[in-house]
Amino acid sequence: MDMLSNNFNDLCEVSKIRFFVASDLKRANLNDLYDTYWLEMENRFLDASERVKENLFEKFLIDYLTIQRNAVIPQKDSLFTEFIDFYQNISKFQKKEIIIKNIFRYSVYYLRIYFADLKDDEIRKKIKTINALNANDSYPFLMEVFEDYEFAHINRSMLLEILDTVLHFIDERNSKKPSQIALTFAGLSNEINKMLILKDYTPKFVVDEEEISNKYETINSITAV
Repeated sequence: MDMLSNNFNDLCEVSKIRFFVASDLKRANLNDLYDTYWLEMENRFLDASERVKENLFEKFLIDYLTIQRNAVIPQKDSLFTEFIDFYQNISKFQKKEIIIKNIFRYSVYYLRIYFADLKDDEIRKKIKTINALNANDSYPFLMEVFEDYEFAHINRSMLLEILDTVLHFIDERNSKKPSQIALTFAGLSNEINKMLILKDYTPKFVVDEEEISNKYETINSITAV
């Protein structure tokens, strides 16, 4: 099917993304990658969305692209275009297998954060508090934090300290008028990174493909399901 056809243009933004990914992976003879990762991811979001009566997959894609766009939030009606830009740019230097696995891995973080579905009681309580405060705009930042935790760039005590800082930030933000709020979660991320660099912290680095593959296989190590 021609992606410029009327049938394609009539699709919602998420469906356009699905069609594009399926077509692209098929052309690359990567159908198994689509079935094992992308389709599995969508099925998880379908089940989760049924529970809460919200389109969580759309919310996740917006938050994931927010990370890729350096905290610039994409508009819902341009989600497909923003995804294409991200996908084509990153495909220049990263294999499609890694791109799709990365998206899948972040989707796991998203759902576990959304439902506070975590093994560690103390971490779970703090995430539940963040959710109770309706701070869903923290999700792009929190997904990156959980990525650092999963790859052992930060340890448990650092994670807890970051979550405490997030909670303090939310509390401060909620106590002020919108015009008085000078810091966003993007800015908070920079401040926290500065804080961690002054501590016993391993800076972020480019994770190689083998490590990503291995980590995908053991991603449930920090989660309950």
